[in-house]
Amino acid sequence: MTTTTWVILGVIGAVLAAAVGWVAWRDRERTAGAEDRSAGQAALAEQQRYEAGRHATQGHVTHRGHNSGTW
Repeated sequence: MTTTTWVILGVIGAVLAAAVGWVAWRDRERTAGAEDRSAGQAALAEQQRYEAGRHATQGHVTHRGHNSGTW
């Protein structure tokens, strides 16, 4: 094989390696973003459950001191 053939094959190989690397990097970013979103949604749901429970508890404490006929 001539030098020109090796150069062409080397350039094609480098372009293919760069394309595969870029696609792998792009897909990794998408997967990490999806995991971050689901973790954020889970944290928000947990926070809302906590706040709802706290609100219910505070309502019970506040109403406990009043006459039962008014509440």
